[in-house]
Amino acid sequence: MKIINAVWEQRNLGVDAAEIQFEMNDRIEDIADSFENVAAAYLVAKIPGGRGDLCEFVQDHEYRYIEDLIQVEHDLHEPVRTPLHQRLYNATSYRKMTEEDIDILQREVMAGMFDSDRISQDYVFGKDVAAKRYCNWIHDLIEQGATPYVILYKEESTGFVILKTADGVYYESVLGGGYRRYRNTGLGLIQKEQEIVRRAGGKRVTTHVSSNNPAQLRALMINGYVPMGIDHIFVKHQEEYR
Repeated sequence: MKIINAVWEQRNLGVDAAEIQFEMNDRIEDIADSFENVAAAYLVAKIPGGRGDLCEFVQDHEYRYIEDLIQVEHDLHEPVRTPLHQRLYNATSYRKMTEEDIDILQREVMAGMFDSDRISQDYVFGKDVAAKRYCNWIHDLIEQGATPYVILYKEESTGFVILKTADGVYYESVLGGGYRRYRNTGLGLIQKEQEIVRRAGGKRVTTHVSSNNPAQLRALMINGYVPMGIDHIFVKHQEEYR
């Protein structure tokens, strides 16, 4: 078990926060004391799939389930497209984001682009706090060296993806999505993400999707992503630390 002092969440959420990451081989009797003594206003427990005993353990300590995080991976094989999808795909392009592109992205985020994450779904925080958190996260990712791309359809911004890699072989799609106007249009934004990684020399790309967002999970699966792992996410608010 790892306990992480999530200092960045003070700026995002206005409270002290800690993340508790359980590991597959954790024994409850070994970690119970450390787990019970985590002092923060907002606690997040991440439990690997297959550890139902840990799920019961945290619920006995008044944590509540909020989502599953599903890790998926793509080997960058070329998909088979219908003629219509091929025409739409050919009409899309991408480029590294400019400052203007980032401004557009942040406006989309603040207008409610994301609404399925654990912060949006949490009765204490809600969608406005979640949108602010996403904007801060985007800024931090870029500062840390991740690369943001805007996806274009006939030169109009339709969505984005932020990618990072440690070795130029394995890439992580940290954050991405289609802008409101272009959702459910069949433009193939997910496939364009794969093209970006492939052209950069990457061999695989991974991402995570929330169980609160089945439409995105379905889109990823249709476009060739396969599930690789799952974490059950539980949260707790401790009023005495506010």
